[in-house]
Amino acid sequence: MRHVAIIGAGQAGSSLAAKLRGLGFDGRVTLIGDEPHPPYQRPPLSKAYLTGKLDADRLALRGPSFYAERGIDLRLATKVTRIIPAKKRIELSAESLAYDDLVLATGATPIRLPADIGG
Repeated sequence: MRHVAIIGAGQAGSSLAAKLRGLGFDGRVTLIGDEPHPPYQRPPLSKAYLTGKLDADRLALRGPSFYAERGIDLRLATKVTRIIPAKKRIELSAESLAYDDLVLATGATPIRLPADIGG
């Protein structure tokens, strides 16, 4: 059985896992994220959630049972410590996983500008 490991449980990783199932992929799908929260929408954080216009439960990209119902192994609060491409393995903090296909969907970290920029 093929195993697709997706590192990055944000919108891209979550969408890919859902799309694989939607297209009929019946192998293993593991979605790995280092945050303790299920995949959520990032744009509304600053536009609605932090201003009090949106509740935290409405940030989730999918309902609580979505991943389990589709056989997607959602690993939250899990750091990938090493990728070994030659062996098709990833090391997590407490275990090692073999994969057939690996997707890096980690997004990016914003660059913080100095406070004195822009006048």
